[in-house]
Amino acid sequence: MFSKIIILLYLVFNFSCSQESRGSAAAIFASSSQDSTKIWAPKQLKKYYKDVDFSFRGEDLYDALAVATIANHTNILTYSKRHNYLYKIDAVPRQKDSVILMYTGEKRYWKEYVSGKNNYPVQTFNTEHVYPQSLIENTAKGDLHHLRVCNERTNTRRSNNPFTDGSGRYKLKYKSWYPGDEWKGDVARMIMYLSLRYDESFEDVGGLNLFLKWNAEDPVSEFEKQRNEQIFLVQGNRNPFIDNPFLATLTWGGPKAENLW
Repeated sequence: MFSKIIILLYLVFNFSCSQESRGSAAAIFASSSQDSTKIWAPKQLKKYYKDVDFSFRGEDLYDALAVATIANHTNILTYSKRHNYLYKIDAVPRQKDSVILMYTGEKRYWKEYVSGKNNYPVQTFNTEHVYPQSLIENTAKGDLHHLRVCNERTNTRRSNNPFTDGSGRYKLKYKSWYPGDEWKGDVARMIMYLSLRYDESFEDVGGLNLFLKWNAEDPVSEFEKQRNEQIFLVQGNRNPFIDNPFLATLTWGGPKAENLW
């Protein structure tokens, strides 16, 4: 009972702060009449989304998804705990001893992570905060939904530079970072999750219109779905924009993303 009261108080505080910080930004949300598509969660996700009314649009849908995302996040991890989970979460599908590195797409043996506590002699990759750690002031630092294994040099090049549009492979463009054609949708959906879960700014890392474009252009991959399921088992919450990228269209408008439901 006490834990439920704590969660309720947290939700109330979070949304009072969220409403204050949004201010005039409400204009970015989709209109309730913008799309009348009827959607509902598939059978395997009905229990998780039982309190979300998918007839909502715009800010109402954002708030409903945010409540579900926050309330279901029952295991809040410290950053140091990532080593216990991340290498299984970022594993190559059907090849569990290797991980896929963000941006480069390289495959590396999972024990090659950089850490003073790692006794493995070869260490080639570290952890990328897709939403830069330097811009975060809260528990998002340890949230697995935006942590990815990454080539150490590539991670250094990306630094905390904001994202920008481009084409082809990943690249640094005038102190901005293009994640590559194969990763831009992943990035968009991670940033959208950070907005939903922590009310983090889009503008600090590239802009909402850019992420809506990427969400539509780069469909959800098998790898993203695997990550979402594994993180759900650890943290208790999901990234709804991986479950269905069309939810972003119904929330903020922009290019029509794929509807998986």
